[in-house]
Amino acid sequence: MANARMNIAVVFDGELETGGGYQQQLSTILELQKLNKYNFIGVVFSTDNKNLLESYGIKSVLVKKSFIDKVFRFIQRQEWFFLFSAKLKIKSLFELMLDKNDIDLVYFLAPSGLSLDLLTHNYITTVWDLCHRDTPEFPEVNHFRQFELREQNYSKSLKKAVAVLVDSELGKKNVVRRYGVDKNRVYPASFLPSINVNSKNVVDVKKKYGIEGDYIFYPAQFWSHKNHIYIIDALVSLINEGVKLTAVFSGSDKGNLKHVLKYSESQGVAAQVKYIGFAPNEEMYSLYKQSLAMVMPSYFGPTNIPPLEAFAVGTPVIYSDLNGLREQVAGAALLCDLKDPKSLASHLKALLNSEEVRQRLIEKGTQRLAELEKTSITAVIETILDDYAVKLKCWKAG
Repeated sequence: MANARMNIAVVFDGELETGGGYQQQLSTILELQKLNKYNFIGVVFSTDNKNLLESYGIKSVLVKKSFIDKVFRFIQRQEWFFLFSAKLKIKSLFELMLDKNDIDLVYFLAPSGLSLDLLTHNYITTVWDLCHRDTPEFPEVNHFRQFELREQNYSKSLKKAVAVLVDSELGKKNVVRRYGVDKNRVYPASFLPSINVNSKNVVDVKKKYGIEGDYIFYPAQFWSHKNHIYIIDALVSLINEGVKLTAVFSGSDKGNLKHVLKYSESQGVAAQVKYIGFAPNEEMYSLYKQSLAMVMPSYFGPTNIPPLEAFAVGTPVIYSDLNGLREQVAGAALLCDLKDPKSLASHLKALLNSEEVRQRLIEKGTQRLAELEKTSITAVIETILDDYAVKLKCWKAG
């Protein structure tokens, strides 16, 4: 079996508007194509994603999420049905598709409840963060049973996984500590900048969006934990010192956009806040490149995509001074105290007043990205698959 091409189902879920998580999945599946000794098959749940992967030459299988299958999966996960389904060997439509395509191993690019439905297939799963444990007060990880749903998934899926991919050493420690997973099966792998910033497509974004003077850029969905409010407070602080700066926000609305825009109005800085919606991929390079800095005062981590994209483009980064996030940038960003908006205001003044400071941050960002690329997903996945291929011979012929 060592010389055979294992069939790996790579589950690619989500929509473009989900932002960094979607882009991370896309970047990963494209990187996997470098491992040509294995046969990767994309598993998607929308025609758009199927067409996207096939435009990159990646074979993909479309799985339709029917109502009947959702009901079956719900019943299958109930404790009372566990022994019954095991005896009858009833499989979900998702797993029947895996059988049909002779899949040897499933790789979930994002956390997925589908792993709970697998009866005869091993899998690799992914944990991006455990922020429902770190900061459970935020609505997006608390309301409408979100906390409980995440706990159900992680507590049941992680221990059974062949491997668990996490974003950092801190992520590994948290998975091992909180869910009792064998540390030897948890693999840190660096996130990748999205492919959009590699295009270097130049667009005059200031002209297009009517931006006067310098601006800071924050590409993030409008969740409360993204902390757009903090930037608005910093703009107010700058105005009080006679400094005018524009904040450009891009990203889809996850329920907090109205609050952010209303808050900017109440603070008298609505004219300095530009919400441009979900920015087209071809504009991302220019939005980063032409900004004074990429500012991300998020409460969630330990890893986020925008700092990596800013590093790749050559844009200074201002980031949250929080455990995990500071480790991600490792001295290549200015860190701000989330309890004090004047901390951000001070950093922005430093960038406005000193090109030397900007250039030093850009150089450090380039160096940091090069360091992170040494633990890329490709090398980590290859190690996992090589080990699995040897074991697979014990029960399946090549």
